[in-house]
Amino acid sequence: MPAAYILIDLNMSVDFADSLRDLRGIDGVKRADLVVGPDDCIAYIEAADSTQMMNTIRAIRNVAGVSKTDTRSIAEV
Repeated sequence: MPAAYILIDLNMSVDFADSLRDLRGIDGVKRADLVVGPDDCIAYIEAADSTQMMNTIRAIRNVAGVSKTDTRSIAEV
């Protein structure tokens, strides 16, 4: 099962709580949290396959206030 962490930068002009609520409502997002550091939010996502993974990432990028994402796919060993 594909999984990834998505590092998310948010626009300062939006209410972070609203963006966080929207992120948490996306199918495939198992957890999303605001963080302190170079990124504003980190989301953990899981998907049945790579197509669903890309759909989840697209949905995250379409959330109001999301300015940039950086996907870190989890390596299975």
